[in-house]
Amino acid sequence: MKTLTISLAAATALTANVASAGLMYINLPDNSYDATRFIGAPDADTMTGTFSEFGYSQLLATSIYDFTDGSVAGSFFDTNDPATLASYGIPTSGTALDGTTTVDLVMPNCPLGQCDIDALSPLVPPLATDNEGFLQTWDLQVEYTFFGDLGAGGPTYTGGTFDVYFNDLNDNTNDRLVLTGELTGSLLSPANLYLYFDITFVEDNFLFIQDDNGVFIDAHDKLAAGGTPTLELDTNVDPPIPTPDQLLLVAGPSGPAAVRQQPLDGSVTGSIPEPATLGLLGAGLLGIGFAGSRRRKHA
Repeated sequence: MKTLTISLAAATALTANVASAGLMYINLPDNSYDATRFIGAPDADTMTGTFSEFGYSQLLATSIYDFTDGSVAGSFFDTNDPATLASYGIPTSGTALDGTTTVDLVMPNCPLGQCDIDALSPLVPPLATDNEGFLQTWDLQVEYTFFGDLGAGGPTYTGGTFDVYFNDLNDNTNDRLVLTGELTGSLLSPANLYLYFDITFVEDNFLFIQDDNGVFIDAHDKLAAGGTPTLELDTNVDPPIPTPDQLLLVAGPSGPAAVRQQPLDGSVTGSIPEPATLGLLGAGLLGIGFAGSRRRKHA
């Protein structure tokens, strides 16, 4: 039985889904987005160059903590959804929980950079070749709501959504949702916060992610085939537990809440998980375990 137990553990480990962050590229609907101001005539394709991560800087993050028991410990959520923020009376200003600091809460200024992905790193617009007009004729805007619990060690995130919208800078009729990630977990280590997502929606023929074999996979096709492309969001948290001078008490729709706003920088990477290449070996070990157990039983 000991051999069988070891073989089961080995098989489980070897057949688990594994993936590392892959290079990515975006495919645009047509060649009209390819800016000509800096690079001359549009190139022959509709694809950006490859990049390793979506980058964002100075994203205005709003955290809303349940303060019904007089403490920020417990449930909270982060959001930049305008309707939700308005329901909490934002914008507003007042004296922080420390009794002296003035705190001003504002609505995120999304057209001017507080809700957008502003880099396809390491492509460097507007001078990079093959960015297909990123930040010149189009960009990507994000809307999110993340739920979690705040404990003595910092925040733990338990669910929520991360939506990415294509934003046509010349024609609003082309604006649309192109990607949704469902939050599956988080890790705080030590001042960086990592959030993990399963991609649950992605536009067909839009986002391509390199798998562990070096092949670029249409994330839509992977999802349609029953796979689960993933995202990892890496951001700075300073400090992980809000301090009284950062928090403004507001009368929320469900009771008092303490609100913190701060700018965040970070990145988002993508992965295409595949069964481990050693999966068959794991199955073989499992069979060996059964065989060894049977031989001892009949010895």
